[in-house]
Amino acid sequence: MPSGDAQRAWFPEMLSELGRFWIGHPNWADVISFCEQMTALRTDIHEKRGIHPPMITCRSCGQKHALTLSPISPRSLLFALRKIDAIAAEDLKRLDKEWMRYRKTENLNARGHRNADGADVKPQTCARH
Repeated sequence: MPSGDAQRAWFPEMLSELGRFWIGHPNWADVISFCEQMTALRTDIHEKRGIHPPMITCRSCGQKHALTLSPISPRSLLFALRKIDAIAAEDLKRLDKEWMRYRKTENLNARGHRNADGADVKPQTCARH
């Protein structure tokens, strides 16, 4: 396994898919759905390539556990678009602000799912706690 693959959020084949997806100028609902597809694709890539999750030392118990990678978020997608030069730096700023406004208006968490109380829920890093 190449160094860094365990922490990699976007693999090259995912970035290719992203470039094709972005050409259609999707709305935020489509972006959220695409992020879910990319999260599933990343999981498949990890399984097929035998990539094990990174290990962390748990602050609660002091033991080492596998880290659960966060799902791909619309904001991560925006930064990936900038990385592949699909959008300019100014567009990144504008789209990031649009995403934040959309989230607030629709009461969504960082992944684009409806919040019950309007607050983001932090993912657990240790499956045992």
